[in-house]
Amino acid sequence: MALTAKQRKFWDKEISLNEDLAKAKVKQARNLLDRYDLRYKEKIRDITEEEAIKVPVFYQVVQQTIASIAFNYPKLFFTIEDDEGQGAPVSDILERAASSWLRLANARPHVHQAIFDALFMGTGWLRMDYNPPGDDMIAPYIANDSMAEDLVAVNRVDPAMVYVDPQCPPHILGHARYIIETMWVPLKQLKDDPDIEHKREIKATQVDENDELGFGDSMQARGDTAQQEALRQSVLNGENVKVRRIHDRMNKRQIMFAEGVKEEIQDIPHPFANMDFPQVMNPFTDPPEPQFDEEGQPVFNLEEGEEGSGFLVEQGFPFVPLKFDHSYDSYNPTSRMEYLKDLQDIVIESVSRQSAVLKRTARQLLVNKGEQSKNPNLADDIRRGDDGELHYVVDINNFKELQYGSVPAEQYGLEDRANMYIQKISAISEIGGQGDSSEKTATEAGLVAAASSMLREWMEARVGFAYEQIVRNAFQIMGDPRYEPEFFKVNVAGNQEQQLSRALRNADFHWNFRVAVQAGSTRPLFEQLEMGKALEFFDRAYGLPEFNNEALAKFLTSTYEIADPEAVLNPDVNEEAQQAIFLENNMILTTGQDPGVVPGQDHDAHLQGHPQYQEDPTYVAQFQAAQQGSLDSQQWVQGIDQLFQQHMAAHEAEKQAAISGATSPNEVSAPILGLNSRVNQNAQLLSQEVQNDVADIGGQ
Repeated sequence: MALTAKQRKFWDKEISLNEDLAKAKVKQARNLLDRYDLRYKEKIRDITEEEAIKVPVFYQVVQQTIASIAFNYPKLFFTIEDDEGQGAPVSDILERAASSWLRLANARPHVHQAIFDALFMGTGWLRMDYNPPGDDMIAPYIANDSMAEDLVAVNRVDPAMVYVDPQCPPHILGHARYIIETMWVPLKQLKDDPDIEHKREIKATQVDENDELGFGDSMQARGDTAQQEALRQSVLNGENVKVRRIHDRMNKRQIMFAEGVKEEIQDIPHPFANMDFPQVMNPFTDPPEPQFDEEGQPVFNLEEGEEGSGFLVEQGFPFVPLKFDHSYDSYNPTSRMEYLKDLQDIVIESVSRQSAVLKRTARQLLVNKGEQSKNPNLADDIRRGDDGELHYVVDINNFKELQYGSVPAEQYGLEDRANMYIQKISAISEIGGQGDSSEKTATEAGLVAAASSMLREWMEARVGFAYEQIVRNAFQIMGDPRYEPEFFKVNVAGNQEQQLSRALRNADFHWNFRVAVQAGSTRPLFEQLEMGKALEFFDRAYGLPEFNNEALAKFLTSTYEIADPEAVLNPDVNEEAQQAIFLENNMILTTGQDPGVVPGQDHDAHLQGHPQYQEDPTYVAQFQAAQQGSLDSQQWVQGIDQLFQQHMAAHEAEKQAAISGATSPNEVSAPILGLNSRVNQNAQLLSQEVQNDVADIGGQ
């Protein structure tokens, strides 16, 4: 759907307005990044550039902040709102899925970089994407190989290239009309994208000296560095195009403009807008019935979807903001490092002046000329003399040491106060030796520690909210039939059950859930502390009759994040029961007869194993033929399903009878046989049936 001339004019104006607005923000951030990289343009009066001592205050604050609030993946907890008694298993599965997806998406480095961005730009940005299977690529067409195929991905975006609607209030992103992102993309890959139009008009963008460059996921490069020049030449050499992609929340559209092309090169429904898809109906039934796949999941017609309400992503944008501060009139607040800029400058100037004074006032001597004429080598001897060396002179009064003034005490006081303010503004942990050099009382130290803890937890919560929104967006996207993760496997067994992994389907995410983050899990050494508690619990509980030792062993292996706990545990599979299940399933499928249930069997194993009959090739072939309209196959499938339901109901009845101590419902009708005898009996019956079938065929 092409835009009207009025709409193009609107977007041209909005792009220009936002880029002009961003220039001041980018300039401020560049100034702060120069200080972080110890590249100063400011001159200190009476101090040469070589004499300046560049104290890395910013470096300390940034590294301490990131290390304290985003060290490890947080622990995510799910609360299911509509579980109908299934909440615990469902929440367990979603928690495992969240942990697995965060690692597959390699989310941690993106979140860490977004924290860094927020410290200097006010807001860090993370974008939700979907990486399709195969060789299909998504803009900016360079990061796909680092993302898992057919899975939702998260990518950090250069904050200098993201423009939020100026009308957006400072506290709710969902009130913005749009978000614009600028990106540099390879010309060839852009033209290969089937969703791009006006391909003949798209040309490689020429780069001026004044152009702000940001490529893919890299940070804004400065204009006077070798890195900037190399980046500029790389853009030119690689034939890249500067594009602006607009996420229009109001109209649920995704629009893209390329530099030098008057009309939009893309205008499509937003990929993450909600769509309603009809279920495929079986045309061979009368009346047509809804169609399901082999796993019992509904099959949707993705070609006939209609626009639904809302978006798959929170607040209508595939962006997750990360910011620690607020503003009165802008969604992008003043960055934290801007508040420390003048204080770092004071520290650097103070240390530089102290160094300069000490260098310029090194000890010097005045020597009487008469003494010098009598001892011509004395000056060099004194200058190069060793500790304790004796020098013989004519008259000691011929020497006088020049006395210079020392560094003013107020210089040290000013530096101490600057460090104190830096500590108050940025401290997220109380480290001895910082701030005021005077000794603190116990009360003062406690108050400082409490303030540091509050600030750390405040910032941890912001990182936790970002992880919550990332996971919530990912699960809502994977719950859509268009983005079903066909190869995303997770253990779906209960905590005390044998591991059972399967690929998750979109229906697995169709729960009303709330996500909560244990913010403490972002702290350093958290996992080691948790492991210590787990080991202490295991040592105390193992062997006590009140605890299940097998469950404790599984708990211990999971604590160490062993990939396959079952591989290191003794097998708990009843091999005889598995053999009996196989033979009974085979008998029902081939003869259409129920072999019956014997008291004393492992009924739990049978109840778990018998449903596997639906994966048998014989059943699958008949089921597919039934879907295609074969009446004989439909009758066969219906009869087999009824037999298995009857057989499993008998197992359940035996199980309940064993628990309650009641008389077995099968004691009268079925002889009491050992498991091996029953297996052998079933094998003989099956063999006899096969012989009868062969005889019948020979007789024909």
